[in-house]
Order: sequence, then C-alpha cells, then structure tokens
Amino acid sequence: MSAPRGLLPLLGLLALLVATPAWAEKKPLGPGERVDLNTATSAELMRLPGVGRKKAEAIVASRDKRPFRKAEEVTRVKGLSPAWYARVKGMVTVGEAPAAPRTPEPARAAR
Repeated sequence: MSAPRGLLPLLGLLALLVATPAWAEKKPLGPGERVDLNTATSAELMRLPGVGRKKAEAIVASRDKRPFRKAEEVTRVKGLSPAWYARVKGMVTVGEAPAAPRTPEPARAAR
C-alpha cells in the first residue's frame, strides 16, 4: 500500500518546517528596533543578521559568565568579529548588567 501522490511532498515540507522552527520564525528587526544583549532570549538574538542558533546560544552563555558592559564586548564571542559588530551596532544595545549582590556593612559600635 502506498501513500497518495500529493501526500509525500506535503509530509516533506512539514518535516522541513518541524526540523527548523527557529529558521521558520526568524524575522528581521524593524526600523529603530534594538536587541538588548544582556536580556534577549536566544530567539530574539537570532533576529540579528548572521546570528543563528549556535551563535545566539554562545552569546547567552558568555553573558551568563560575565554580562556585557558595552555592546562591542559581544565580539568576545567566538565567530562575532568587529566587522560583524560594525554591521549590527545600530541594532544592539546593552541595558544595565544585573547588579552584584551587596554585602551588608558591619554595624558600627555606638559611642
């Protein structure tokens, strides 16, 4: 028993879409829209030109170790060159890095 002729191409297309959901969802940034390198999800980072799943995950891993203080620090991520940054610098921003936990000051003795 074989599948109907029209069903095979449809199944192939469906398999392609399931295999690459991020690619199917990727849409370019709108005018004036920016991505915050310290807070964006992998999917949001993938909206940047030249950033796929692996580079987006590398950006997230890098910022988890040490948040970005300046947007150009993203070039410390392997595969993101200064030339790439020059193309996207108007599309990225760096919000405030998460604050380091404060240690309470020791109580002063009353005199």
